[in-house]
Amino acid sequence: CFHSPHEYLARPNPTSTGRTLVLEDSEGTDMKIAFVHQLPLEIYPPATNALADLARQDGWEVRAWSSANSKGLPIYAMDDGVVRRPAYPGLRCGSVKRLAGFLRWHLTVARELARWQPDGILSIEPHSALAVWIYYRLFGGTARLFIHHHEYYAPADFLGAGSRTSRICHHFEKSYLFKIAEWVSQTNETRLRMMQGDCAAVTAAKARVWPNFPPREWIARGQGVDPARQNKPESAPLRLVCVGSLSFEDTYVREVCKWVAARPDQVSLHLCGHNVKPDVWEWLESLKAPNISTHPAGWAYDALPGLLTQFDVALVLYKGNTLNFVHNVPNKAIEALTCGLEVWYPPEMEGMILFHRNFQTLPLRMVDFRQMEDFLPMPMERFDLDPMAFSAEQASAPLLQALHCRIHA
Repeated sequence: CFHSPHEYLARPNPTSTGRTLVLEDSEGTDMKIAFVHQLPLEIYPPATNALADLARQDGWEVRAWSSANSKGLPIYAMDDGVVRRPAYPGLRCGSVKRLAGFLRWHLTVARELARWQPDGILSIEPHSALAVWIYYRLFGGTARLFIHHHEYYAPADFLGAGSRTSRICHHFEKSYLFKIAEWVSQTNETRLRMMQGDCAAVTAAKARVWPNFPPREWIARGQGVDPARQNKPESAPLRLVCVGSLSFEDTYVREVCKWVAARPDQVSLHLCGHNVKPDVWEWLESLKAPNISTHPAGWAYDALPGLLTQFDVALVLYKGNTLNFVHNVPNKAIEALTCGLEVWYPPEMEGMILFHRNFQTLPLRMVDFRQMEDFLPMPMERFDLDPMAFSAEQASAPLLQALHCRIHA
């Protein structure tokens, strides 16, 4: 077990083979870093947090390649970098147009990478892999390659009817890119081990953990005393919040909302997110529960600390329908902890159980959302989070060091 956030982040890679990282003197020299993230950046806060860390490095020029989001979210732009968004086909395109647009995006990105000649490439998620493969195989690319997956994709996940393009990309990633990469990372050790089991090319020498944590500034913002929470009477309703993706198939949103609706004097719930199935909003409208409020448009990421500090408990409601959900410690859980909230999670989430076991002083509570009839706990005591714990900057430090270094046998 790990005994502190510092130990969790800083302990040696369990798969290390003893290779030595030799720090190069890069003072006064420029480094070009390409960040290839085909999926819309706005939907993945860990990606934008990473870009901010990269862009802050002295002498580094950072460019990102992504696609436009269709969720109406504010468009992300780097203060000290460039974001390119070649056209990418929407889901409503016919299969032929969609395939042609898919190939055009990857070829465009590969061509622009070749022209720019980066020193290092971060390829994020399997969806980005074809562009990076074309850059190396057809345009003779020489940049050092780093690969990261936000999610865990089991082999079966690539076989679904709607997974053709990601299946194509993963083929090139698995057959070539994993072999030439010097870094391949997942968000936690369990997911990393599963990835290694699926892909023999992800060897011990290159396997890394890169967790999803919020920026360090969130800790100061989230730990500040909220007057409403400080002066909240003991008899006031327990305030719950759930931020993020919701569906009846993958989450316990129905069970929780019924439980809340039956207790209008004891508990309230706020639901918000841009990735919520329409039938969830329709059902909530028909429920007509006065103690359940909604914000379908979601909240800008930077505004979340101001929202979260108005509540007592954050909910993580995944049913564990896939290995990705089972072995996940969602960034929304860490964000809520950072802002001083208690977090409830279901017993299906083995990743959360392990995290809870490793950090027993954090206000985490396992709740069976299928059996809540007599459940009404008071929230745990507020706590002070170590100012350096669970920050995006700390999580990115090993990657930044690797980008500064060369690996010598």
